[in-house]
Amino acid sequence: MEKLQLSIPSMWADHHVLNVRDVLVHLDGVGSVYASSAWKQALVVFDPAKTNSAALELALDQAGYPVEDGQIPVMTAPGEHMRDPKWELLGARVTRTNRADVEMSGEFRRY
Repeated sequence: MEKLQLSIPSMWADHHVLNVRDVLVHLDGVGSVYASSAWKQALVVFDPAKTNSAALELALDQAGYPVEDGQIPVMTAPGEHMRDPKWELLGARVTRTNRADVEMSGEFRRY
């Protein structure tokens, strides 16, 4: 099985994700599809003996979701974790709610 990461700029909403997944999962040889409208990318796991990247891109293009080249990959395979490289340098990240926001929310009366 091979992995292919595709940049799909026209996939900007959840219904586009469903359409892209529907197009790809019904192709012979496709094992799984992970798609994100936030990143406008899809990660496809496929069997190279049954299909290839050109066939996947052609199917998407025919469905109205052309693939674009040159995008920075941001998706990772399931189970992999991406960490902020500055995490160790910045230390603990703590936030504090502004007192005025708490008072306006009505939560102030509880304390």
